[in-house]
Amino acid sequence: MRREDRRREERQYRYYLLFKPVGQVCAVRDGEHPTVLECLPEPERAGLFPVGRLDRHTEGALLLTDDGKLCFRLLLPECHVPKRYRFWCAGAWDGEKQRRIEAGLTLKGLPEPTRPARVEVLERAALGEIPEPLFPHRRAWAAEHPELPAFCGEITLTEGKRHQIKRMFEALDCTVVWLRRVSFGPLELDGGMHPGDFRALTEQEIAALRAAAEHGTSQRK
Repeated sequence: MRREDRRREERQYRYYLLFKPVGQVCAVRDGEHPTVLECLPEPERAGLFPVGRLDRHTEGALLLTDDGKLCFRLLLPECHVPKRYRFWCAGAWDGEKQRRIEAGLTLKGLPEPTRPARVEVLERAALGEIPEPLFPHRRAWAAEHPELPAFCGEITLTEGKRHQIKRMFEALDCTVVWLRRVSFGPLELDGGMHPGDFRALTEQEIAALRAAAEHGTSQRK
């Protein structure tokens, strides 16, 4: 057994899947907004931190842990952990836009194009017919333009640049108005989970996360 594995066995790390609610920030502490750790009972919070970030208006699957080495490895650019999101966008969608986003887009301020993403359109509707609660800063605009075309879909990324999904669709003249991360690597939101709910990971999920991290580390060498 490797020394690192022995150290891991000596310490019992904690791993939780949280359904992050809208309005909370991915931080241990924040002077302005509630944090994701506030979803857990106070005795459970000590030492935990979120792995990666979802912005304040985005909800969905978030890993909380106190395993710093696993967190570091999962966030390596070389790790390519797939992250799947459900979204609603305002705007028109066609095959050309699909091809462009799947090939990789050049975004303002970034030296390289985004990695290829997978997009699947699931539903089309008018903006005023969207059943999900829109981003707070988009509600007044949507109320003024309820007739605009909109579409629901899923997008899978293997990177995590700041506001990447919103910026990618904006580059294609579309506006994201609702966003939920439904999976992070092998972790998927349970059908019975609601915003603010959390649960401990299973041994199988922990093993799958470690395998993803090891894959990323081996690619870096």
